[in-house]
This record gives sequence, C-alpha cells and structure tokens, in this order.
Amino acid sequence: MTFAIHRVKVKDLLAFAQEVLQKAGLEFEDAAITADVLVAADVCGISSHGTGLLPTYVRRLQQGGIRAEAKPKEVWRKAGQLLVDAYGAMGPVTAVQAVHEVLTSAKRYGAGLVMVKNSNHIGMLGYYSRMIAEQGLIGIVLTNSGPNVAAWGGAEPVLGNNALSVSVPGRDEPLFLLDMATGEVACGRVRLAAQSGEKEIPEGWILDAKGRPSTDPQDFINGGVVLPFGKHKGFGIGMLVDLLTGVMSGGLFASKVRRQREDYAKIAGSSHTFIAYDVTQYMSLETFIERVEEWIHIIKCTKKADGFDEILIPGEREMRTKRIRESEGVPFEEKQLVPLIQIAEELEIEHPFP
Repeated sequence: MTFAIHRVKVKDLLAFAQEVLQKAGLEFEDAAITADVLVAADVCGISSHGTGLLPTYVRRLQQGGIRAEAKPKEVWRKAGQLLVDAYGAMGPVTAVQAVHEVLTSAKRYGAGLVMVKNSNHIGMLGYYSRMIAEQGLIGIVLTNSGPNVAAWGGAEPVLGNNALSVSVPGRDEPLFLLDMATGEVACGRVRLAAQSGEKEIPEGWILDAKGRPSTDPQDFINGGVVLPFGKHKGFGIGMLVDLLTGVMSGGLFASKVRRQREDYAKIAGSSHTFIAYDVTQYMSLETFIERVEEWIHIIKCTKKADGFDEILIPGEREMRTKRIRESEGVPFEEKQLVPLIQIAEELEIEHPFP
C-alpha cells in the first residue's frame, strides 16, 4: 500500500507544536521545551515519540492528567543525589530540569543521580541522555510507564514498555547513543501501524486480548499487549528499570502506573532516574574519546554477516536520519496528519500541513 508523503520544515513543525501546547495551557518556556523534545524525536526518525503525541498531551492538559501549573519540588537532597516530586507536571519540562540538576551534581561529585516520581510521559529518552553527553559526561536515563507489556509467560499488561538510554560523549555528536524500550517494539510503533492502515506487523510483537500471538496491529489497540524483547531477558530488564525508577523513588510501579491514553484526567504517575558520570575522574576527556573511538572502530571493522554491508553502532542510524531531515524536512503520511490538523482546527491555530 502506498501513501502520499508530505515533508514539513523542522522550524515550522517546532512553531506549530509550541503554539498547540501554549493554547492547551502551558507557559511559553514550558511549551518550547516540550515542543523541542517531540520534534527532536521526529527529526531522528522516532515518530512514535514525536509530534503525533500532541493530541494526547493536549487532552491530558485539558482534563488535568498533566498539570500545566505544577512545579516539581525537591523531596530530599544528599551528596550527589536528589529525589523530586513532579506533582503531575509536564513530563519533558520535569525531565529537562532533572538533567540540569544531575549535571550540577556530577560535575561537583564525579557522579550524580536524580530520581523523579509522580511524573508523566517524557518522550524520547535519548533527548536527555544526549544533553548529558553534550556536556562531556556519560548520561543514563531510565523511565517506567503505564502497563502495556506482559510478563514473559503472562498474557496481560503488568509492566510499562519501560525504557532506558545511555549516551557517550564524542567530539561533535555522541559516539554511542542507546535508546530502547524493553518491549519487543514501541507501543507507539504499533499504534502508528494501525493508524496507517497496515494489516500485518512482524510475528512476536504482540498478543491479542485473549493472550494469543497476533500480527494484526488492531489487536493491540483492542486490548492486546506487547511482548518483552528477548523473551525472559527483556522481561528481566523491564523489571530492573521499574525497580530503579518506581520502586526506588517511592513512586508507582508495575500495573499501578497509569497509561497516558487510558484516563486523561489522572496523572500517569511514572518515575524516572537520571544518572551522569564525569569521565574526567578516570582520565582526560580527550583520552576517553580516543579510547571510545578505537572501541567502535574495532567493532565496526569486524567481518560482516551475509546480507549486511555495515555494522551500525547504537544511535548511528538516528544521527544520519537527523542530518537528512534537518535539511529536507520531516516526512508525514496523510493519515498521520489527520489528528494534528484536527487539533489545530479545534484550538483555532494555523498549521504547516497541506
């Protein structure tokens, strides 16, 4: 099936997203931060975490699940560590504040850790780990989320598609940027497949509402569940992320976290952990970068398997996509634009789409 593709300039998409969020109740600066996080995902090719989330964010702002006026507050602070209660504030805004805090701690103590509870969806985690790497530190970000992933051997949602990201500094761009969920696929990817009219997705991604394997993305929308990646291994890592975010922070965990599309009036209650390491505690930044470059060179130069022309390091594909889309614009299928145009018309603002 072929769909018409429309490209939108990054600056136009940013301006649109910011205006939508301001109209929905966010202050100028908070809207700018959130818009930048969403558009960055689109630019890197992670459309499941891009501006397609705007309608959901708007509904949650309108109904109270995201509290536009909320100000995250410190619960306690110790040497290099901080716990924050987000009070249901906009997730990306809370996350950016947490990054600034963890950077300050890491530069002072050599390592920093910030935990956040009672928060909401924060979008693409690589945005935040990259912020840390751009300051010459190793960044690690973890988050739990509302339940949509089964336990290995289970047939109902009990964990979120809990995610993690690790970013390593380089000379211009991060040399290594891992950003992954612990489900076999991002739930947003399955929703996009259903929204775009795809009739089949790969085997092993989802179970239907009766716990049976399915390749129909609509079965996920109709009460299905995503499987953990790597069977029991992904399940274990998903549990670990939940432990180091929701359980450790005193926040919600497992099926207690709310899905952001389930009840727009309630705070999702997700928790996040931000960690930063100052590599200059071990060696100079230049020496560290040289060692990482050598490490990557060894890996990329290994013998290729049949069907592969290149070994890609985590983050490399996204960086290539980013360079293309920054110059050519972000591509959207017509069906992806429908909800964005609808929200623009509802809020009575102009949009950059055909």
